[in-house]
Amino acid sequence: MSKMLKGFPVRISGTLSIEKAFITGGGVSLKEVNPKTLESKLMPGLYFCGEILDIHGYTGGYNVTSAFVTGHAAGKAAAERAIYVHKQQE
Repeated sequence: MSKMLKGFPVRISGTLSIEKAFITGGGVSLKEVNPKTLESKLMPGLYFCGEILDIHGYTGGYNVTSAFVTGHAAGKAAAERAIYVHKQQE
């Protein structure tokens, strides 16, 4: 499998205009994520942040801001969950 992934051919067929070239999109659907905690609705305890989320953002600081904000929210929620689970096990 490793050999197949490393040898996966990618053919570039052209470029887009600057307006279309500097945008990211795709990833985990926001419909599948709790918007306050960024926890998966399908798998509790799994958190998402940054460009793994299906957020369309132009470059120029927007993606970095999104990554910091969602990373903070997901990290805080994950830590709170870990503390809660730990206390339940005591």
